[in-house]
Amino acid sequence: MSVKVRSGHIKFDKKVKYKDLAPVFKDMYLRFLDKSSQMPEDEEVTYMLIRENLIDLENNRKPEGFNRQGKTRMIFPIKTKGGIELYIYRYQHSTKSTDVAKVTESLSAFLTQKKLKHTVDWDDMEMHRGKK
Repeated sequence: MSVKVRSGHIKFDKKVKYKDLAPVFKDMYLRFLDKSSQMPEDEEVTYMLIRENLIDLENNRKPEGFNRQGKTRMIFPIKTKGGIELYIYRYQHSTKSTDVAKVTESLSAFLTQKKLKHTVDWDDMEMHRGKK
């Protein structure tokens, strides 16, 4: 991806439920941390966050949240309509746009391998629309 990217959006097929993400969440989250060069030194905290979010996913709920302090963030936004979405974005220009694209494309490839239907959009956050 050669375009300046502020956010990458993985939008799941409407048939995908939160509980469908539970079996892949741990590997997806670890891949996110690895590809964004944000693997914490304290593994215990990482696995606690994974477990907390898995509880939500296994109960078919939106995960509470994670990685809100990093330079590159992965968020499940609150949705009022449409399917499940997650987005990767850089916090206040603290990371290169190529990193956002690289991380998003890596997660998309992983999800495709796991047969979770989705599409990828770029810069679909309200604050980024029209700023290319």
